[in-house]
Amino acid sequence: MATGSEYTKEQLNYYRICCITTDELTDGLRTIFKQEWDNRYATTLGEWKDEAKNGKDFKNEESPRNQARNQELLATMINGNRAEWDCTMLFYAILFSDCIGRGLNAVVQSNVDDLRKFRNQDFAHLPRGHISEPKFQSAIAKVQGVFQALGLPTVLKEVDKLKHEVKVLEDQLQSETRPFCILPPKPSHDVAARNDEVAKITEVLRQLKETNESRLSYLYISGNPGRGKSQLAGLVAEQIFMESTDAFVMTLDASNLDRLLDSYVSFARHLKCSEYAVTNTLNDKDLKTEEKIAYIKSLAGTKVELYASWLLLVDNVVSIPEMYAHLPDTGNSHWSKGQLLITSQDSISIPSDNSFIKQMSVSQGMAPSDATSLLATISGIADDETAKKVAHALDYQQAPLRL
Repeated sequence: MATGSEYTKEQLNYYRICCITTDELTDGLRTIFKQEWDNRYATTLGEWKDEAKNGKDFKNEESPRNQARNQELLATMINGNRAEWDCTMLFYAILFSDCIGRGLNAVVQSNVDDLRKFRNQDFAHLPRGHISEPKFQSAIAKVQGVFQALGLPTVLKEVDKLKHEVKVLEDQLQSETRPFCILPPKPSHDVAARNDEVAKITEVLRQLKETNESRLSYLYISGNPGRGKSQLAGLVAEQIFMESTDAFVMTLDASNLDRLLDSYVSFARHLKCSEYAVTNTLNDKDLKTEEKIAYIKSLAGTKVELYASWLLLVDNVVSIPEMYAHLPDTGNSHWSKGQLLITSQDSISIPSDNSFIKQMSVSQGMAPSDATSLLATISGIADDETAKKVAHALDYQQAPLRL
């Protein structure tokens, strides 16, 4: 069963079977037992009233062999309260006990035994906690037929009730949204706040959002390796998340397909997608990595559209043409409320600016104020003018400043 996540229809069918087996089936068996007991012993031992005397009478009617064989069951059953009896106790009492099972009407015996088989085959001994729709319908029809034969017509009403409860649960799970923020890993070294750049990029994203309220928009941060693109994008994403409500920020590592797949799996789980569907896709040996990404991306899309806004940080794209097919596209309505913030060194492949695509370059390095501040932090240079000269000599680049 998926923990803390959306349930599949097959898992919800299993939930229904569990409820029917533990509630309706046992209640029906308790009724049958009382009927059979009263028919035999009402005038001698007295009708069954769920009292301790009833339990003792039942045990006394059992042979020494049955008492020895069913000692653990009888330890509870001797109290006489049928509400404490589970299916195993009830099947024993009706089918296999000396006082009821011996001489049991053939119709009752056959139908109760069918319930026993149903309980074992369709519930207790299932290899996994999910049941297909055809098998679920067949199981319900089987139980309903037995209940009608035994004069217990309550199961259909209970099934309808369960269907309503499960529908409510499904609706809640499908519509549930929880904000979350998954940023790129933070470096172990000191980094600059880069407030000026964060403010500029945040403003560009805001303008893109206003211009494209119903369309996915893209902002590319380009530059050579070591320019701090990932760190800058992370600062921007964190700032946007802090200012938002009912939104999420997610980072996809797009440096290669395997890492992208891992990121999409994490993304789907944060969105509370079906764990069963995610795991089955991930473990399917017949699917290529690209196919797994496509399926899990489509799975995530059905939950993404429930959010009012979101930002997907696609980090470390080496080749934009190769990676583009694996990213959300602007023509898909599921992804229409959000934005992609993409970091890449593949500047030549970035599309030209238009109403929903913008590019910002960090090839010029950090803002002078951020560079001198970082240099002062990591080098201990106290003199502001000296720090400015050194930062300028290093072209305001983050990587050389840390050396």
